[in-house]
Amino acid sequence: TNERRFLGPLPSHWFLGANLSVLPHNETSDCKEQADFQYVLFPVVYSLVFVLGLAGNLSVLWYFLRTKTAMVPANIFLVNLAAIDMIFVLTLPIRVVYHAMGNNWVFGEALCKVTGSLFYANLYGSSLFLTCICLERYVAVVYPLRMLQLRRPIYRVACCVAIWVLLAVALLYLTLRGPLTRPFPDGRLACLENFSSNSWKGRISGVSLFAAVIGFLVPLVLISICYPLIARRLLEMPGMAPGSQAARRKALRTVLVVLVVFLLCFAPYHITQVVHTLRRLGVLKGCRLIRSTYAARRVTMALTSLNACLDPLVYYCAAERLQVLDKGATQEPIQMLEWVPPLPSS
Repeated sequence: TNERRFLGPLPSHWFLGANLSVLPHNETSDCKEQADFQYVLFPVVYSLVFVLGLAGNLSVLWYFLRTKTAMVPANIFLVNLAAIDMIFVLTLPIRVVYHAMGNNWVFGEALCKVTGSLFYANLYGSSLFLTCICLERYVAVVYPLRMLQLRRPIYRVACCVAIWVLLAVALLYLTLRGPLTRPFPDGRLACLENFSSNSWKGRISGVSLFAAVIGFLVPLVLISICYPLIARRLLEMPGMAPGSQAARRKALRTVLVVLVVFLLCFAPYHITQVVHTLRRLGVLKGCRLIRSTYAARRVTMALTSLNACLDPLVYYCAAERLQVLDKGATQEPIQMLEWVPPLPSS
């Protein structure tokens, strides 16, 4: 009596729904996701970032060590930024193998947690260190006399320690609350993806939203406020000697480079990640949304890694600018702190 009879063929999407219902309730819980381009995208991008990032950051760190300027106040945040980039690029060969094998993790749970932690440490650590550099330059340009009172390295060291501790606490919470590997339906083992619905509604969404606010939104607001003020202060400066005018142009160029690096590497990923998280929590609806955000996350995750090889460009601009400032120092008194403008003559 429970037998049902159909007068016609079933719609094709009924079969699709039936097939998906037997899959685990994870990233493909209610609609199929596919981004096969990632198996080429990640190995190519990560290999490129590994070569360029290793050469660039190693050169920067070697320069600071060779010149014994790592603890110079203007360089402390730069040293930490280079160090966290360097640590990150050393993990990329493992990620290249993972994606080249079709997202199949063969290195064990512990190494997945280590490489995953270093990926997010670089992502949010770089963002926070760039923000500290921004705030430091803002004070130096807008309040140069106050900057003289903050020249002691202890203030910057304390900020760096606080950032490392914050990163460590957040990553320990992520890694110690459960595994970061999970099998796909076809037997492959995922690392940092394919989380269950319960994981998304628990620790994953919590860490994701917390990191987006503290590691991206707050830095974005601060940088968006400070950099225009820095640019306005530099543009409003009275008549300057030729050497100082060149220094101003290079200072503005550096401001633009840092802002572009931040927006290019961090903004697309976090916007996509927040939308994807809200979809996982059921706040946003629609299969099309989850499919598009899944593919977009692949692209934006590759973009985030580019900061490891673009940050040395920031160091180069700063070093080039310092040379110009030094040449113009004979005509106007200059406070030598990266892009600090000439102090007005009394």
